[in-house]
Amino acid sequence: MSKNQFLNELESLLKEIPESERQDILRDYEEHFQIGLESGKDEAEIVASLGNPKIIAKELRADFHISNAKENKSIGNISRATYSIIGLGFFNLVFVLGPFLGLIGVMIGLYTIPIALVASPILLVIFNGFPANFVEILQMIFLTLTMLGLATLITIGLIYLTQGVYFLILKYLKFNLAIVRGK
Repeated sequence: MSKNQFLNELESLLKEIPESERQDILRDYEEHFQIGLESGKDEAEIVASLGNPKIIAKELRADFHISNAKENKSIGNISRATYSIIGLGFFNLVFVLGPFLGLIGVMIGLYTIPIALVASPILLVIFNGFPANFVEILQMIFLTLTMLGLATLITIGLIYLTQGVYFLILKYLKFNLAIVRGK
């Protein structure tokens, strides 16, 4: 494979990375070729020492998605980062996708708690009818306020927990990428 073939393949594999970052990466690899040629190597030796452009592109895309997820926190960004890490090999399918889906399942389960707390007084009225006397009405009001208060407190706690889980997922993805790279 020649220098131009290597760089063209790498560029085509990095289409999802923004143009400015992609050009920086390509300049770095052109510099590798220039240094290698100056030291007496031919293009084939340089390409062999750099490695497969497909593997390089997968690692660079994973780096990009992890840094993007760190800067712009969203479910979509963390999912893209997770899937780009999974794309690096079968090892990652087991050790990244499993914990990621498990954490997402736990978080969804935890977020159903405040929803159930808000819905329970409403469902109580629907299935049992509206309270008949004043004492039952007061009990229903206090029950509703208690459930709303608990739902609010749990939701606030879940927001902080979600931020912590997001941070831990990013750290785990970086750790996994370092393992795959052998660092």
